[in-house]
Amino acid sequence: MRRQNNSGSNSQPGLDASLGLIYRLNILFFEADKESQRGEFDSWNVVLDRIYCNLLYKNDIQVVKDDKGKILNMKLSTDDEAEYIYLTSQIFKAKKQFFEVPKVKTALTTKNKIIAKSRWYRALMMKDVWLRKLMMKLKLYLKETEYSPGSALFG
Repeated sequence: MRRQNNSGSNSQPGLDASLGLIYRLNILFFEADKESQRGEFDSWNVVLDRIYCNLLYKNDIQVVKDDKGKILNMKLSTDDEAEYIYLTSQIFKAKKQFFEVPKVKTALTTKNKIIAKSRWYRALMMKDVWLRKLMMKLKLYLKETEYSPGSALFG
């Protein structure tokens, strides 16, 4: 369904909403990249969570109520939720290991700190990549194209 807005141009609400979402997601991924490059792991994780929320805005929420109608629980009704929970738990485990390394500087504690930080980074990186793949699965990435001289002439 096309409608004409006040400026006289035609718009499609579905397309407009999708482009707005893609725009927001691109800004969030830009922020995630900045936080990861600065080594701000907690901030990086928060941005990744914001991306996840934006990706699942259309998914239903399952509401569990008791006999009297009181809400007992709410959860996202998606297979992706289990993967998200797993990735998030891996991040928190790695972060906990990082902060459990004793503060006394020795060769061993320095080594353990580096290993723990590397695990924390890897867990965040996996969540980041998983979200990008989820975005692709939901067809919210721009189409990937391969340039060739023939495509320049024939598209």
